[in-house]
Amino acid sequence: MVEFGLKLEDNKVSEWSQHYLDYEKLKAILKKAKSARQNYEEFLKRRTEKRGSFFGSPTASSIDLENEEVVNETTNLIVSPEKKVMSPMGSQVDLSDPSAVHEEVQKQKSNSNLSLTRLSNYFSRDERSYTTKIEKLSKEFEDLLAVELDKTVDFYKTRLSELDIRLETLVQSVAQSSILAPTFVQDEDEGNASITASTSPKVRQHSKQPSMTKGRFASVVSIVSKKIRKEKKIFDALQKGDTDQALQIELLSIDDDDEDENHVENEKVLAEANSIKRALIDQYRTTILLKNFAIMNYTGFIKIVKKHDKTLPQNKGKFKSLIKPEKLFNEGKEVDVLSQRLVRYFANWFCEGDVREATTEMLPKKGDGLEMDWSQLRLGYRMGMCAVLALWVCWDCIWGLVSDGNTTIGGRAAFPVFRACGGLLLLQWFWGCSVFIWSRYRVNYIYLFDLDPRIVSSAMSIFEDAVENTLVFLLVMLLYYKAGASDIPQWIPTGWFPMFLVLYTVTQLIFPLKTRIPMWGAIWKVVTAPLNSPSFFHGYIGDIFTSMVKVFQDIAWTICWVCSGQFATYENLRDRATFPWENAHWYKNFLIPIVCLFPLLIRFNQCLRRYIDTGDRVPHLPNAGKYALSQTVTLFGAFHPLYMGLDQQRGLFGIDLFQVFWMLIFVTSSLYSFTWDVFMDWGLGRKKYGYLGPTLMYPKKNYYFAVIGIDLVLRFMWVLTLLPPSSGAKFEVPSYLSAVTMMLELFRRTIWGFLRLENEHRSNAAGFRRVSFVPLHFNTGHGHKYSDKKHGGQSVLKEVVLVSIVVLGICVSSIIAAQSANARHSQFTTSDGSEF
Repeated sequence: MVEFGLKLEDNKVSEWSQHYLDYEKLKAILKKAKSARQNYEEFLKRRTEKRGSFFGSPTASSIDLENEEVVNETTNLIVSPEKKVMSPMGSQVDLSDPSAVHEEVQKQKSNSNLSLTRLSNYFSRDERSYTTKIEKLSKEFEDLLAVELDKTVDFYKTRLSELDIRLETLVQSVAQSSILAPTFVQDEDEGNASITASTSPKVRQHSKQPSMTKGRFASVVSIVSKKIRKEKKIFDALQKGDTDQALQIELLSIDDDDEDENHVENEKVLAEANSIKRALIDQYRTTILLKNFAIMNYTGFIKIVKKHDKTLPQNKGKFKSLIKPEKLFNEGKEVDVLSQRLVRYFANWFCEGDVREATTEMLPKKGDGLEMDWSQLRLGYRMGMCAVLALWVCWDCIWGLVSDGNTTIGGRAAFPVFRACGGLLLLQWFWGCSVFIWSRYRVNYIYLFDLDPRIVSSAMSIFEDAVENTLVFLLVMLLYYKAGASDIPQWIPTGWFPMFLVLYTVTQLIFPLKTRIPMWGAIWKVVTAPLNSPSFFHGYIGDIFTSMVKVFQDIAWTICWVCSGQFATYENLRDRATFPWENAHWYKNFLIPIVCLFPLLIRFNQCLRRYIDTGDRVPHLPNAGKYALSQTVTLFGAFHPLYMGLDQQRGLFGIDLFQVFWMLIFVTSSLYSFTWDVFMDWGLGRKKYGYLGPTLMYPKKNYYFAVIGIDLVLRFMWVLTLLPPSSGAKFEVPSYLSAVTMMLELFRRTIWGFLRLENEHRSNAAGFRRVSFVPLHFNTGHGHKYSDKKHGGQSVLKEVVLVSIVVLGICVSSIIAAQSANARHSQFTTSDGSEF
């Protein structure tokens, strides 16, 4: 789990960094206190052991004078060969004289009491030194905590007061403006709480049509120029003495002057309206950042006090009264009220009262103020190469063959290898799309997934990696096809091309270690769900696994293909090689059904573990039931051949009871999963909110309804993907549609994730967080990995030139080879067209 200190650094506003809670400094004090407490506990343990050893010997009254061992042990006297004992002081004591022995024992007992007193004093001094150190660190923590509380709360209140004053000043300036007063009028119903736009459409029209403002300066210049020309004509007429012409020019320009004055007046209104619009947006963004400031600091205080209570249990609950919400930012409620006022003003003035449109327009988009860099040129260049290769592959390997009646690349022996690697590649593209959408609409996926912000990649970086992998994928697929069609020399077996793709994919899944080790660690916790308490991120990965059933089937096929050594064989375009293990019992009836069931079993176990951890039957047990029902569909499809021959067991009218039973389970599972998506995972379907949710982060309602409709259709397709291939069931998906169903399911899971994280962001639906609210995600200016790396122009141009030279060289070589082949062919052709 990522430490909160990293989350705090990731969500800091760089300009306010010195006003945030110094979490690391408080944590360092607690670390010292923990070490001091451990040393003190070890000291107490040693003291107990030493005191026990000191008092462990029997008393002098129980000494048996006839037993030399007892005398030696209890009195510390040394027994001599003459049956005399030697005291530690060197004097001899005769054992036959009991009074002498007793006297010596009393002397040693007195010395022991003196030693005990000295030992106690020694331990007391050490104990005071340990306790003093712990108390000193506790006092240091308390003082620093008080300072941090005052610092953060004072800054919060100061900024909140400044924002409130700025808003009131803006409202007053609008009300008192001689230009805007006729346009923006006070709403008597809401008093100072809201100002609405008048029915004049002038500002509204210009604010909604930015293109009309582009020529504003040119229009004003033309008006001024027209006036100058008019005055020059009048002056020239008066110089000539033609007063009638001067009067006529003046009369003709009156209407133009009125129009121009109105136009200039409109331009002034538009200029001030845009100024107010920018001021509202700036204040609104500042309120959002201030809300994030309150959230992060409040969470930090809660966590550091909890850590304090765990480190110093004797002071547990000491600071409980200091971190109550009403004393610490009041959960940012004042900022919420202020931001709502700003949105209301903006909506009434510029969006015709549409609050949702106003909220979307006022929030900054990811990348505001960022300059274009050469990385985008490189990405576009590589995506163009991918598009060309994709068209080449589609035409040469699929459509060209269909027109000739030959076997397409989908019928080649190693095509499942490409399908498996292609599924992983498609998942990478969809992950980049998810990161882009979440970042654009401020869904804080880094916070929700508990990711380390130092190693998180931006959407642009993910797309760049995906483009590189796509280029390799398409090139290998094209070479594999061309080698099998004998269009290129078969210097190596054709199976080595997909084998190279497998090795490349494995390399990409392992390196770079800095990001892949956390990824595989999370996957391991997902796979061992019953043994680990799942987090929200682990549950999300488990859901993705349920959508990758087809991918996992192809991965299993690829592993068998590699282990059997089939990659070292040559292939022919017209032959569809089959492998013995494809029809083996262990593969068809054991391995593949397990692969289909395993992702569902993972999510089933995660739901049960969540129930054990929380004790809440709802929603965890119904969610587990959803995956259990899906497993039933898989098992029914896997063992369908067992009852395919039972045609005699039919009901009335010759209806196949097994078929009806399976269809009932299929429809129930699909509708159950769809209903759970809408109501539980997305928090939608509330009638009082227009069958959506109370608060939405995406701008258009149509987006939500479109996703709901797509999910309803593709949920039925997903259930069909749970059936093992070649099971013999009448309702299984044809093999030639496997790649299509795989892509559709990954697409459905991606758009499902858009709304799933939005619901978790705004409502803590899964209950993984102690503090329910989550800060909106902003690029705070820190140098984390997810800040896009800008590439210099020279490096990008070098790459473009290099690739262009390679492509040009290949083209020239192809032309020369083709001409040479035609020349050789013509040498063996007679003049009448017959060949030797």
